[in-house]
Amino acid sequence: MDTNKTYTLITGGTSGIGYELAKIFANNGHNLILVSRDEADLTITRNELLELGVDVLIISKDLFDRQSSFDLYNEICEKGYDIDILVNNAGQGQYGEFSETNIYRELSIIQLNISSLVVLTKLFL
Repeated sequence: MDTNKTYTLITGGTSGIGYELAKIFANNGHNLILVSRDEADLTITRNELLELGVDVLIISKDLFDRQSSFDLYNEICEKGYDIDILVNNAGQGQYGEFSETNIYRELSIIQLNISSLVVLTKLFL
């Protein structure tokens, strides 16, 4: 591993805004670490972004799970990756009448959209 490399860490980096940001960062010469639940999507995205001439690492984590944010941080530290920029992009929403939506799904979304964001921001400061 090149210890002089820094990385931009992007959660939810395989689709939507996260994917578009990954392309922008790669086009500007930033090495990337992409995080998503789906290993297949990560591999496809990695292969696309490698063509832009930067290092692209992928880590599959389900940030709906409370422990996953801590595990992600520990894995990055154990491997010695230097995170220069954190893009906390992973997130989802729920649509429909509030009285009719699933409370457990909403609590999972709160974990993803708020708790994982706070944990990763605090740990990577």
